[in-house]
Amino acid sequence: MKRILTLALLASLSSSATADESEGQAFGIGMDSCAEFVKNYGAQPALVENTYYIWAEGFWSGMNLHATAASQPARRLASIDMRSAKVEIRVYCDRHPLMPYYDALLPIYFKLPTLPK
Repeated sequence: MKRILTLALLASLSSSATADESEGQAFGIGMDSCAEFVKNYGAQPALVENTYYIWAEGFWSGMNLHATAASQPARRLASIDMRSAKVEIRVYCDRHPLMPYYDALLPIYFKLPTLPK
C-alpha cells in the first residue's frame, strides 16, 4: 500500500502544470511554485524533497551545459553540499511562496566556484 501511495504522489508531482510549461519553455516539478513545493513537502518530506532535488541537479547541469555552449565558465557542481542546499531551498520557498521552485536554485548555483576553461 505504501508503494502505491508513493507512486501516486510522484505521479501527481510530475503532472503539475504551469503557464511556463504550457508554452514549452521548461518542464518538470521544478516549475511548481514554492507554495506547491512547501505543500507537497508537508505531506511526505523526504520523498518530496528528494524528488524535487533530483530535478534541481538536472537544472544545475543544464545551466552548466548552457554556460559552456555560451563560452561562459561552468560551475563546480560537485562542491554543492546537498544538506545545506536543501535547507536553503526550503527557507527560500517558505519566504517566497509565489516564486517558482527553480528560483531558489539560482543563488546556490551562482555561489559555486567556476571551473577552469
